[in-house]
Amino acid sequence: MVKLGGSIPRLALVAAALVLILLNFYIYLPQPVLGNGNSRISNDGCEWLTGLERVVITVKTGATEASQKIPVQMRTSLRCAPHVLVFSDMAQRIGDIELHDVLGDTADEVKDGNPAFEIYRKQQELKDPEEIHRQLKSFKTPGTNEAAAWTLDKYKNMHLVEKAWALRPDMDWYLHVDADTYVMLPSLAAWLKRLDKKKHLYLGRSIPVDGITFGHGGSGILLSGEAMRMFAVDNVGTAARWDPIVNSSCCGDLLLSRALWEIGIPRVLHAWPSINGESPTTMPFGEQQWCEPIVTMHHVTAEEMSAAAKFEKGRPDMSKPVLFEEFFKGVSIQDYPEHKKHWDNLGLDHWDNMAYGYTSPGTILKDIKSADACNSLCAKDERCFQSRFDGSECTVLDTGFVVGKERNPTGNSIWDSYWNATRIDKWVARQQLCASTVKFPHELHS
Repeated sequence: MVKLGGSIPRLALVAAALVLILLNFYIYLPQPVLGNGNSRISNDGCEWLTGLERVVITVKTGATEASQKIPVQMRTSLRCAPHVLVFSDMAQRIGDIELHDVLGDTADEVKDGNPAFEIYRKQQELKDPEEIHRQLKSFKTPGTNEAAAWTLDKYKNMHLVEKAWALRPDMDWYLHVDADTYVMLPSLAAWLKRLDKKKHLYLGRSIPVDGITFGHGGSGILLSGEAMRMFAVDNVGTAARWDPIVNSSCCGDLLLSRALWEIGIPRVLHAWPSINGESPTTMPFGEQQWCEPIVTMHHVTAEEMSAAAKFEKGRPDMSKPVLFEEFFKGVSIQDYPEHKKHWDNLGLDHWDNMAYGYTSPGTILKDIKSADACNSLCAKDERCFQSRFDGSECTVLDTGFVVGKERNPTGNSIWDSYWNATRIDKWVARQQLCASTVKFPHELHS
């Protein structure tokens, strides 16, 4: 008894010392900071997500919008993403989120006297995110009628690629998106398992401009780690070399494509409809994409992000890729009105551009004098899902359906949209269940 009683204090002392050592060790460990790519915003409810441990998601934003968009995106679409880097045109913190100044190292000779950087200088003076949003959201580039934030944005794409590598080097994949992009993480994780990370891959929604195809930035640009390495390490300083011609180009994502091509990376692999440039209400649904997986959506409002996140949390199996069919049924997109004035259901706009991947577009009828006559023609055609009258032309669509967006009349243009909701419902009911094996763009065994 004496020996046992004497051993307890010694054990207690040893245990206490061990606790102090571990506590001291923990205190001096580098703690994860959201924005440095070291942690997800929440571990709660994210146990289902695997496969993104070596994937970096970068978000490109600007100080005029960041305080309004980034917090929503982080607590919805990217809540469970393990590695997120947020890049802006001003270093700042929004709550626990760190934003890196992607233009901080841009050469003085590029910035000094450059009207595109006038908003950059004003932001540094104001500093306060809310004041920047209030005072500069409508600011124009001096000498132009172009939104200053948009002009400056063109300088970010290539610097972002370099800084993402500097902060999180040697990862397998890097997905570059905007602050209004919604990423379906389970779809992304499933897709990346079927791509060859050892290749110099550049994937996105391909857009043709002046004979050059490029990956549209807001839809999402996916680069393999090997492609990132070639850009940021093997060809260090590429962004700085291209800076002098940025002002003469329309878009930063177009310049990035040219720079990638110059260093030997093949043209963008078209990944529509998985990499998608549309929001839930402007995204067409039809036979061509019904059983396809969604990886990204663009121009997604805060309300739409919240609705999409609620849909994801309510899925029976959150780890499975999200298909167009499931998303259509799960986010109440199917609640089509019969008629809306001052509304553009986008008619042919998304169906006649091969960059979107569509074929068999609808029909434009020019000798129609009214919205009622336009709708009547659609009603008589059993294949027609919707019609739009813009004041001079009638568009009837039989390849799919889309909600669209508000559009006010201008000049002689009016915007009257009709949907045959009964016909849409019947088409949806006729569709067979999608196959259990989901096929992604450019997967290894395709």
